[in-house]
Amino acid sequence: DTHVLQWMVGCEGESQPGGSFHFIRGTNMYSYDGDDFLAFDDKNEVWIAAVGPAVETGRKWNSIPVLTEYTKGYLENECMAWMIKYWSYGREQLQQASPPEVHLFSQRSHVDTKVFLTCLSTGFYPEDVTLQIKRNGRILTAEDGLETSGIRPNEDDTFQRRDRVEILETDVSTYTCEVIQPASNVHVERTWDHTLPEETITKRISNFWSKFLSWFRP
Repeated sequence: DTHVLQWMVGCEGESQPGGSFHFIRGTNMYSYDGDDFLAFDDKNEVWIAAVGPAVETGRKWNSIPVLTEYTKGYLENECMAWMIKYWSYGREQLQQASPPEVHLFSQRSHVDTKVFLTCLSTGFYPEDVTLQIKRNGRILTAEDGLETSGIRPNEDDTFQRRDRVEILETDVSTYTCEVIQPASNVHVERTWDHTLPEETITKRISNFWSKFLSWFRP
């Protein structure tokens, strides 16, 4: 039979004036086949069994002072050091973040009665963004014909992404484009104003006059 043993370790700290961190609590626990098995209580420095079969293991581990001291020391020192390092990386990334420019517009389609509605997000850094085109509040997917360029680099080391969907030019639904970039804490939503491509408008006028003049031809 196949069994799964999981281990989760972590720590929580509070930032202090001057950039240091104060340790609050730590987590060091094991699960077996998806159920809690054994966990370390860092406050009381003791292993606690979550189920009957873990009692014997907890008793053995609690009888080894070096293991208890090491576990507590790891949570309060090494784990905190890693947390501070990653917190520092995240802070640097936030300071370097470049927010996206968001544009929502229509483009001519190969089908006379349709247009491509395109959402372009560009100039952002880092590349972690969420872009969604919505019709009346519902997120469109590939099943709706949505196409995406994916994340692509710009020449200035920023990134861009372009999504589009083909729709009828007479569609009166409310279309929006939502872009979220966690690094710069930006949440932008643009609404399409139903402006059609200039070529489409010109073609409409041309078709109208052709039909109008045909009424007077013998």
